[in-house]
Amino acid sequence: MAKKKILLYNRTWDMKENEEYNFPIIDGFDITTEHRYFDEAVAVIFHMPTLLEKDSILDKRKKKKDQLWVFWSMECERHYQWQYKPEIYQLFDIKATYKLDSDVPVPYLGPNYLELLRNEPAPKKELINAFISSAFNQSNRLDYLKQLMSYVDVHSYGKQFNNKPLIDDAGKDTKETIISQYKFTVAFENAIDKDYVTEKFYDPLIAGSIPIYLGAPNIEELAPGEHCFINVHAFPSVKALADYLKHLDADENAYQEYMRWKKRPFKDQFMKMVATVDKPPLVSLCNVILKKAKIKPIGSIN
Repeated sequence: MAKKKILLYNRTWDMKENEEYNFPIIDGFDITTEHRYFDEAVAVIFHMPTLLEKDSILDKRKKKKDQLWVFWSMECERHYQWQYKPEIYQLFDIKATYKLDSDVPVPYLGPNYLELLRNEPAPKKELINAFISSAFNQSNRLDYLKQLMSYVDVHSYGKQFNNKPLIDDAGKDTKETIISQYKFTVAFENAIDKDYVTEKFYDPLIAGSIPIYLGAPNIEELAPGEHCFINVHAFPSVKALADYLKHLDADENAYQEYMRWKKRPFKDQFMKMVATVDKPPLVSLCNVILKKAKIKPIGSIN
């Protein structure tokens, strides 16, 4: 029997433009990037961050009978507001986004995070680090960081306000090693929206550094433990935050209170969120497609 097709209409950033991709995702079904399968595809997945606003496909008349359209994005709504206009958003039958009420939630978590978050913190040599390279600034993070740096010493390794060179940069491993040496890590999202919590928050927690967090208003719901981060919104001014960081630097017992969570059970809400990534996101997404299309799956690839 010929395999049914799920079309990935537009490629993710890491896919090469001149290559066609065809791969099994669930027994009896293939994901393909070949547009010649559009008419017969059971579902069409649109990777929204790489879709152009004026793409002619965004028309309900282009949708085939009984075909499911999937809205897939891990990027913040604030950066792509045109995609959430009713005339666009309502074209889609299935949503797979960072929003936890999506048909398929796609949080910035890995299936091994429960283990990684238990890593023992390394001894601290430095105070505060920052890794911000992008100029995206919907959250006003650049202005906040500039002010913070006027009150307290911050080692900035990113392109923004850089004052610390990266030696022998090996990417993520180098970043994690550097972060682990600091008591605090600037963890500022590039935009603020409910549920939009990225690796900027989780990376320092894994490395054993306290995130100084600017971002999602419901961050308490998405944190792995109680008292594991510092929320900038809890302070009346940047100076008040800087003074508090200096206080924690001088009081080791108060600082260590922010590390107690590593020895305690993870919060229930966090455990539920981690459970959503026990399978690769495309596998979870395709299982939802099959359910909505009322097609009985034969098996799955884990």
